[in-house]
Amino acid sequence: MTQTSPPFPVVMMIIGAFVALAITSCSSLSSRSTAIEGSSAGDRSTTPHLDTDASPGHCTGRAGDVSVDGDVTVPAGATCVLDGTTVEGNVSVGPAARLYARGADVDGDIEGERSGVVEVTDGSHVGGNLQLQSGGASRVTGSHVDGDLSWQEQHGALVAQSNTVAGNLELDGNTGGATVSDNTVGGDLSCEKNAPAPGGGNNTVSGDNDNQCRDL
Repeated sequence: MTQTSPPFPVVMMIIGAFVALAITSCSSLSSRSTAIEGSSAGDRSTTPHLDTDASPGHCTGRAGDVSVDGDVTVPAGATCVLDGTTVEGNVSVGPAARLYARGADVDGDIEGERSGVVEVTDGSHVGGNLQLQSGGASRVTGSHVDGDLSWQEQHGALVAQSNTVAGNLELDGNTGGATVSDNTVGGDLSCEKNAPAPGGGNNTVSGDNDNQCRDL
C-alpha cells in the first residue's frame, strides 16, 4: 500500500510550531538573569546584569528594575548603580565605595562610613534613614526620606535639594561645602561646626532651623 506525504500546509505548520517553541525558550532563559544575587523578577533594562561576588546581596555593578529580598552591601572600593531597583532591606556602602541610586526604592536605611560617593536622585525613596559619616561627596535631590538625612564629617561637596525629609536634616562637622535648598523637612534643620557654613535657602521646616542653618 502506498504511503502519502502530509500536505505541504501541514508541514509548514509543524515547522512554525517548533520555531515558536525555540524562541519562547530563549526568551524565558534571558528573563531569568538577575542583577543582584538574591534578587527576583527580570531586569527589564538593556544594561548588563551586575557582577556578583560570593556573598548574597553584594552589588558591584549596575542593577535595573529588579527586587532584592534583603540587604545590599556595596563592598569597599566598588561601584553600585541602583537604577529603578527595589531593595527590601538596608543598603550599606563600604569604604571608598560609590552608590548611585536613581529612582530606587529602599525599604530600610542607606548608611555609609568612609564611603566615596553617594547619590540618591530621580525620585528615589528611602524608608528609613540616610546616614553618612567620614566619607566623600554626596548628592540627594528630588527624593523622599522617611527618616533622617544626616551627614557627619564628610569631606566632599554635599547637595540636598528638592527633597522631602520626614525626620531631621542634619549636617555636622562637614568640610567640603554644602548646599541645602528647596527641601521640605518634617523635623529640624540642624547645621553645626561645618566649614564653610552651608549655603542655600527656601527650605520649609516644621521644626527648628538651628545654628548655621538658621537662615536657610
